[in-house]
Parts: sequence; structure tokens; C-alpha cells
Amino acid sequence: MIDGFSFEMPVRIVWGSPAAEVLPGVLDGLGARRALVVTDPGVAATGLPAEMAAALAAAGIDPAVHAEVSGNPTVGDVAAARARAADHGSDALVAVGGGSAIDTAKAAAMLMANGGEYADYQWEGRPVARRSRPFAAVPTTAGTGSEVSKVAVISDPAQPFKKGVASPLMFAHAAVLDPLVTVGLPPPVTAATGMDAFVHALEAYTGRRTNPISDMLALESLRLCMAGLERATRDGSDLAARRSMMLAALYGGMAMDQAGLGLVHALSGGLCSHLHLHHGLANARLLPYVAAFNGPAIAGDRRRVVNQIMGLDPEAPPERLTDVFTGLVEALGLPVGLADLRADTAGLDWDAVAEESMRMVMIPNNPRPVAVEDCRSILDAMR
Repeated sequence: MIDGFSFEMPVRIVWGSPAAEVLPGVLDGLGARRALVVTDPGVAATGLPAEMAAALAAAGIDPAVHAEVSGNPTVGDVAAARARAADHGSDALVAVGGGSAIDTAKAAAMLMANGGEYADYQWEGRPVARRSRPFAAVPTTAGTGSEVSKVAVISDPAQPFKKGVASPLMFAHAAVLDPLVTVGLPPPVTAATGMDAFVHALEAYTGRRTNPISDMLALESLRLCMAGLERATRDGSDLAARRSMMLAALYGGMAMDQAGLGLVHALSGGLCSHLHLHHGLANARLLPYVAAFNGPAIAGDRRRVVNQIMGLDPEAPPERLTDVFTGLVEALGLPVGLADLRADTAGLDWDAVAEESMRMVMIPNNPRPVAVEDCRSILDAMR
């Protein structure tokens, strides 16, 4: 085996406030003249997408707003965004929102350049051959890291399995990062999206595909989460904490995109698909149980570093780290069980969820080998 690694992240990252004043220059640099702003109803209600559209119009870029993205986007959401872009004659897309809006716009931008339907790439193995249409992401949460990832995870109601499409040709052309847009996030959303960033960094650092660059990013993401997540959840107007979390999501997104994820995300995919849970909430709930399973397999030097970041003695045993993760979830006020999540589990085929988890691309990257029985045991324990 060749001892080496590669790292590819071509997204132009622009940090600036207010984002509405930064965005027109970014799109002008991409040659955009007609831009579709893709968002969801909740973000649209804040007025931010309309503000973005007004700024674009003032700069001579003809905007339209598509605010129909659902919380767990489907191939139908992608098709609707693509159709709206065609009706408007858009030559660029702007995602304003969390991972759902960004993944939807990312998928639509890819289809605009490559043709076909998203299912062709998900299930038929059609390769992505051309660079996506110009696409900029303005994240309004600090968690998913989708603004710097090459994958768009979209559900297909015709398939019981949630599967993404990934290609270096799908990276956003630019990401505009402004901590001010996250100030209005309510505490539960701040906590859940922040835990998504935390798990991205943790799984990237403890997985099998680590490399020196992803390690650097993942560790800084973990440190920033510990510095800012509880503070941002308690006081959403704490700009220093919001800045920490925006950077944590950025670094965690780059780390996970390059080094991969693990069992938390593999199990989360099935749970979110079947129970329509918020992705960050599912990750937070699963983390302590997966940590208990993976703990003995995490390399000693890496466990010592994570122990220190989490405020433990470097030589603390794996079970202490599991306790700290549990305490973090509880301190953030997140639900601690499926019953608390108000998830309707009646009739759910738990064996099917376990089997679907084993099909996720993250499984081989997990630090400990996983069998379907292990997935089922973890799911049973967290219920």
C-alpha cells in the first residue's frame, strides 16, 4: 500500500459581515448575472434571503428566491430547485440556510451542468463529468460543513436508503461565512447543529483515513466547539462564541470531507431516514453509545489528545470519555432518548435500520470493525 494522502478543497472561503454586502462581489467574481437564492421556509421567514436578493439586485445581478426546501431534502426538492432555476434563467445558485438548503442547491447545480436526474447518480452509478454551475453557499447554522464538502445527501422516497452523491466537481465555488447570521438561532438548533460539527471533527480524527492536514483541522474544530458550543447555546448573542462555532463547523466540514466519518453518522443516516429526526440530534444521541463501542479501538495517542481537549487526564480510560460525551449532550439540554425526541418508533424495523447502517460508506472508516449485530446492539441500548 502506498503511504500517502491527498487533500483537495477548492472552495473560496470569504469571511465577512454583513453577508448581504459580501455576496454580490463574490457572485460577480463568478460571472453571475441571474442568481437563484435557494432556502427553506424557516430561513425565508427571517428575511435574510430577501435581504440577499435585494443586495444582488442593487449590484445588477437579477435574483429570484426559491424557498421550498424541506428539512430532510428529497430528490423532489432538488428537481423543484432545478426547475425554478431554469424558469428564471439562472446562471448561478446561492444557498442560504443549513445543510438542507446547501445540499439541495449543490445537487441542483450539479444537475444543471451534467443533466439527468439525481437518482441516476445515486442508484445507477452515473458519474459526475462536469463542474457544477457556479454555486455559493451562505450557511446560517454552524454545524453541517456542507459549504466545504463535495457531497450532497438527498433522500429518495422510492428508496428506503439515504445515499449521497460525492464528487470533487460538486464543491461550492465559494462559501460566505458571517457569524452574525447565526445570532438568531434558538438554543436547541444551536446545540444540535453544533454537535454535528463536533462529531464531524471527532470521527475525522479517530477514523482510519486520517492525514496530517485533516488532523490539524479536526483538532482545532474540537477545541473551538469546547470553547463556544455551550456558550453559544446559553447566549445566542455571544458573538465570540458564534465565531468559534462558525469556524468549528468550517474546520470540521473540511476534516470530515477529506478524512471521512464513522459509525455515528452511519447509524444516524438510517434513523433520520426512517424517523425523520434532525441530523444533529441523532448524532448527539448516538455519540455516547458509539463512543463506548469504539473507545477501546481508538489509538492511545489519539485518545490521549481527545481526553485533554475534553478536560480529562490524558490517561483516562475510554469509559470516562463516554461519560464526558454524555455530560456534554445533557449540558446542552438536548434530548437523551428516543422517547424525549418524540420519535414515532411504532412499527419501525430495527433490523432494517441496522442493515442499512452497514451499507453506509462510513463503515469501513470506523476505528473498530463493525458487524450488523453491533449496530443492532447500539440501537437497542439507545432506545
